[in-house]
Amino acid sequence: MDCNVTNANYERVVAVMGKYLNERYKNVCGCPRCVNDIAAIALNYLPPHYYVEMDQEREIGSPWVMVESAVVEAIDRVLENPNHPLHQHRETTSQGPTALMS
Repeated sequence: MDCNVTNANYERVVAVMGKYLNERYKNVCGCPRCVNDIAAIALNYLPPHYYVEMDQEREIGSPWVMVESAVVEAIDRVLENPNHPLHQHRETTSQGPTALMS
């Protein structure tokens, strides 16, 4: 069985994370675990919006302000309680934290 559905909020969360981690939260750890934790926490705050085909004329997903709020809350949670020792918390790649999201 071939099933191909996508959560529109995933794309929105990744877009907002990229912007915020590069502009507002440069001190956030960019290791894969922290980046994935931020995405997972933000997505859990939002209702799922699954689609099969993208309709270019219609926006799909939660309102952007809701996504931004979920990402900020997720970043704050990971900053307060990272899932690794603090001495590892400053690891990032040379391209910055969002290089790991692609």
